[in-house]
Amino acid sequence: MADIFLSYSRVDRPTAQIIAEALEAEGFSVWWDKVLRAGQTYDEVTETMLRDSHIVIVLWSQTSVKSTWVRAEATQGQRNCVLVPAMIEDAERPIMFELTQTADLIGWAGDRSEERWTGYVDDLRRALEKPKPAGAVVPDSTPAIAPVAAPAPVEPTPPPAVEAEPVAAAEPASAPVAAKARKSSSPLPLLLGGLVVLGVGGWFGYQTLMGDDTAQETSPSQPIAATCEVCPDMVAIEGGSFLMGSPDAEPNRTGNEGPQHEVTLRAFKISKTEITRAQWQLCVDAGACPSPQGGGAPEAPVTGVGWDDAVGYTAWLSEVSDQSYRLPTEAEWEYAARGGERTAYWWGAGYPGPGASSSGVKAAAEMPANGYGVSGLLGNVREWVADCYVNNYRNAPSNGSAVTTGDCARPVVRGGSFKTGAAEHRAASRARYGKSTRDSALGVRVVSD
Repeated sequence: MADIFLSYSRVDRPTAQIIAEALEAEGFSVWWDKVLRAGQTYDEVTETMLRDSHIVIVLWSQTSVKSTWVRAEATQGQRNCVLVPAMIEDAERPIMFELTQTADLIGWAGDRSEERWTGYVDDLRRALEKPKPAGAVVPDSTPAIAPVAAPAPVEPTPPPAVEAEPVAAAEPASAPVAAKARKSSSPLPLLLGGLVVLGVGGWFGYQTLMGDDTAQETSPSQPIAATCEVCPDMVAIEGGSFLMGSPDAEPNRTGNEGPQHEVTLRAFKISKTEITRAQWQLCVDAGACPSPQGGGAPEAPVTGVGWDDAVGYTAWLSEVSDQSYRLPTEAEWEYAARGGERTAYWWGAGYPGPGASSSGVKAAAEMPANGYGVSGLLGNVREWVADCYVNNYRNAPSNGSAVTTGDCARPVVRGGSFKTGAAEHRAASRARYGKSTRDSALGVRVVSD
């Protein structure tokens, strides 16, 4: 049992860690590090800790005020514990918490002698001495931010240049396998779902929190908003069959694109854009991913990351969400890249076209979408996929699964980039790079089943 349950957005984890460590130094027991041990599920552990803790501290920020989980934990804390919230960024709190006195810790960097902190700690100690009533709020003496006008509840959104020959790495062959999320029979999702309905509105809010696939209609052009704070938006791709590879007469064709063969895939979801630098940085901040090489704007595709780095990112996403993420297989990538078309490019047979970029990296969201609603698949930056490289399709699987034999030290790379020309932008074009290659025109996209 902990004295304090610390509720925060994963984006704010660095600040939460500073506050948690300072609270522990003051003698409080704090549950804040929401990393689960084997066999545990998030909702079961959260339910137990919310029930057993005396105080719930909510760290309000621009991200956490939009988080369905943080809002639900705050509601539960307000009803069954002593709620002692604090602002760590300027943000407009959810309307149901506007009248709750809230401590001002904006910009506080861990100085335990600072008056704002000492006053906050005094109030926490007094709160621990009180019985644990439903609907308790922070004592009146807590340093507060005056209530402000509240917003409407927010629905969760949760080269013609020649490329250098990549250097082959010596890693053993491996296929990325992301851990499957575990489902739980715990009643917490129902409880929190009911609470979130009050704060984010109706059945949509309930289904978003529950991760119910029926909340979105499966359609090739239907974006699916992320159901966790760090996850990319995904597009549902219906299962189906297509001809993979290029026909013999296609201009710029190379031999590794044949023979053309029919592949039948199950439905899957693919990220609407390449993973951006901002999305990757969340994994870096969590200590699960290395910093990418090179620079770029936060909204640009992340580049300068190796194949193993990309697989590690998918494993981290799987760990912090209720989905199983991985790199796309070659077949999945090409099926999505074609957007339902059989031409060399999703926009037709000619080059350049709307999906090509030759003047440098563009923001991922600026690239036009194909017929399936997926952006940047044939241009902007090249993308790692899951398959080991084989120089033809003679023994390629017909079910769209990844190839796990062949040159696994140099996995397949798909798509064109701002460095490449007409040949590489074609949907059928293939290349191979060493796993350790970190190129300024090579990025990452993810899928989930």
